[in-house]
Amino acid sequence: MADFPEPMLAGSIAVTGNAPLLLTQGATYPIDGSVSANLGNKTSDKAMCCHTITKALSVVELQKNVTTALGYVPGGVTVIGFKVDSDDLDTGTPAIIQSLILGSTTLVTGIDTGKAGTIKFYACIPTETTEPTLVHMKVTTVAATIAAGDVRITVLYYSS
Repeated sequence: MADFPEPMLAGSIAVTGNAPLLLTQGATYPIDGSVSANLGNKTSDKAMCCHTITKALSVVELQKNVTTALGYVPGGVTVIGFKVDSDDLDTGTPAIIQSLILGSTTLVTGIDTGKAGTIKFYACIPTETTEPTLVHMKVTTVAATIAAGDVRITVLYYSS
């Protein structure tokens, strides 16, 4: 990673390797000569985060009532929703419906992105994790004609 130039309102910053970048509230940091980013005033002590989990789903994993582990959400966060980006998993008359489960709690039902390979955001009741928690996807209505493919789940959460 490249070094950042000195900010206009705070001390200098340098980023190397995978070190976290801590910025000063209210400071403006030059990005590209004429472009800058202003962090503004702090409105909360919560940090909004997200990460994407990609999973290749086989024909076996797309059968009715099959639950597939996708990946983990960190502990100490509150999950508020999911962006689901799916390949076309149903090449016949669209029928596939899926749900998302955090640990043992179903947070989202009626996911239909696999019908035609679309992207949608699904909000959920804010749900706190106390430890790393597994996210699962379950097929609740099987596809008319199952087609293996990828699903990309972006989990949106904030620090608890």
